[in-house]
Amino acid sequence: MLKVVGAGTASLVNGTTALEYALADQGLRVMAQTSKLGGGKPGSVVRLRMSTEPITSMGNGCDVVACVDRLGLQEKWFGLQPGSVFVHEAGDPEVRAAAVAEGVITYPVPFADLHRRCGSRFAGKGFIAAGVLTYLLGIPEQIVRCRIRPHVGLRYFDAGVGFASAHLEKQDIYAVPIPTAAPRQVMLDARQALLMGLTIGSCIGSCNCGPACAQALDRSPHEWIAAHVKAAWRRVSSLTHRTIPCLQGYRGSDGNVMALLGAADPSAVPGYGASRQALVLVAADMLDAIRLVGLARQVGRAKTGAVWVVVDEILATRQQSVSVEKLVKIVAEMTHDLENKVSPPPQSLEWWPSAEWDSEPDAKIGYVAWGAAQGVVREAITLCRSFGLNVAALYPKVLSPVLTQELEAFAKTVERLIVVESDRTGRYTRLVRAWTSLPALTVMPEPGRALTPMDIFLREGLGA
Repeated sequence: MLKVVGAGTASLVNGTTALEYALADQGLRVMAQTSKLGGGKPGSVVRLRMSTEPITSMGNGCDVVACVDRLGLQEKWFGLQPGSVFVHEAGDPEVRAAAVAEGVITYPVPFADLHRRCGSRFAGKGFIAAGVLTYLLGIPEQIVRCRIRPHVGLRYFDAGVGFASAHLEKQDIYAVPIPTAAPRQVMLDARQALLMGLTIGSCIGSCNCGPACAQALDRSPHEWIAAHVKAAWRRVSSLTHRTIPCLQGYRGSDGNVMALLGAADPSAVPGYGASRQALVLVAADMLDAIRLVGLARQVGRAKTGAVWVVVDEILATRQQSVSVEKLVKIVAEMTHDLENKVSPPPQSLEWWPSAEWDSEPDAKIGYVAWGAAQGVVREAITLCRSFGLNVAALYPKVLSPVLTQELEAFAKTVERLIVVESDRTGRYTRLVRAWTSLPALTVMPEPGRALTPMDIFLREGLGA
């Protein structure tokens, strides 16, 4: 896990994106999250997690932090343990010592001076950081270099690599493991997922892939994604919330499906508070978003009124690597053509489970989560079971109408029901308590921090 921190956002994202794509090309599972610094402080942080094994959340802790300006030296990096790495703007050693714990390995880098030499008109510190990290983590330089966009960022990236190789003596143990058998992957964000979901299956004449849509994806995944996203912008209507700019809505060409990106609360769905009968589906990751939009389009043909697919505010600022094989399978299921031998689309959700069960005999604790929190629970469940703890989980896909019967049936299989919240609003706990008689407890992140699997595992009486 690494973090890149600084006063800007675009530069940090662009530099880190090059690392993300390069690592995904090499077969590593990659997930990245962009957010503001906590406590109302200025600045942004891009977190990047990489693993040789599948991942479903941003994980725990941090191994490497790169601060591209003095803003990072004003923070106290509690998450860094002895042996962790702290890359920082070269400056006052006393200020640096106050920012990190004893035993943390520090590398001073003159980001401001390198940026000035390369040209200060372009925000390039994120690319400089990418160059420094490429050297320190032992990533082949060329695979990152070919992913730098825009190309003006190359000289900043080269400056970072050049400085690190000439002036930094590696003292830490961190290196990126490159898998010997690399699975085919693509990087997706939530907006791309929603747009593709709204376009797949109706793309004949717009992207020219015809009925062999899944085969075209399998042959050229990057070109296929670019073509479908471009086609979607010609067919999908986009709306921005008047008072919440980060909340965006997308409407398919058939008018039956609405996708909401960046929703912090179910009440953001128009009409939700009035009737409570709107069909609202909540995505847990990128593949889930594509699949749910496809299901919503099928169901929408038989319903009066729109079907909503919601991507919460955490997933809205995330990118993750996606298996090409799994994406091809979803596209084949959504295109419904004879060549793919897919049966005609169903007319309702009755055929499709509205929630996924992960049962365990004699489970003491049962977790329930919606949206991005489902990925955190999945990793926490694996961690708990590795220590011999009996835990279970329910992963609802439908938010409205509330799955009252399914929640109550799941609660009967466990001793205690815990609703896992991705933030501190407690909205899903209130939902469960309002629509059922279940005495649900709550797990939520600490103030100013993101929810992690360890928040669940180390919660007294719940996990360890």
